[in-house]
Amino acid sequence: MSTEFPEIFDPETQEGNSPLPVGEYVAQIVEASVLQPKSGDGHYLALTWKIAKGEFEGRQVWQRITYLHSSEQAQTIGRKTLKDLCDALGVNEQVKDAEVFLFKPARIRLGIEKDKQGVYADKNRISRILPLEAKSEEPEQPEQPAKPVAATKVASAAKTSKPAPAGPAPWHAKR
Repeated sequence: MSTEFPEIFDPETQEGNSPLPVGEYVAQIVEASVLQPKSGDGHYLALTWKIAKGEFEGRQVWQRITYLHSSEQAQTIGRKTLKDLCDALGVNEQVKDAEVFLFKPARIRLGIEKDKQGVYADKNRISRILPLEAKSEEPEQPEQPAKPVAATKVASAAKTSKPAPAGPAPWHAKR
């Protein structure tokens, strides 16, 4: 066994493994597999995304989508993400094999996840999976313009209405 490298490695000439900047990227899945977590509870889809265009072309990002789990919340979140993946890639049939997701371009929105304990380095997190072609998000214009009188009534009603009483936000309420 040798301890010598077959060629000299100069760290000054190499790029490190820092996370990609927050933003939207064109990427495709190059690896997909269905795995079970170490806990044995449920199954998840393990994906390797490869950036397909731009300055970071060739870099990879990993994603796990839990779709079967004893935690109803984890399963619900995972299945919504899996639905977004299917929509973004144009997969409209029932999925039996993860290979159906391979090598189809989509847009992924990346964020950066920080370790709350400060033990691990920051890493990328895929926050959205979107179709390659953005759908128009502008609302359709009505065929006839709205009557100004109705708009005036709404505006004056908004000025005279009282704000809701202050109190805890509904999502902080104890159940």
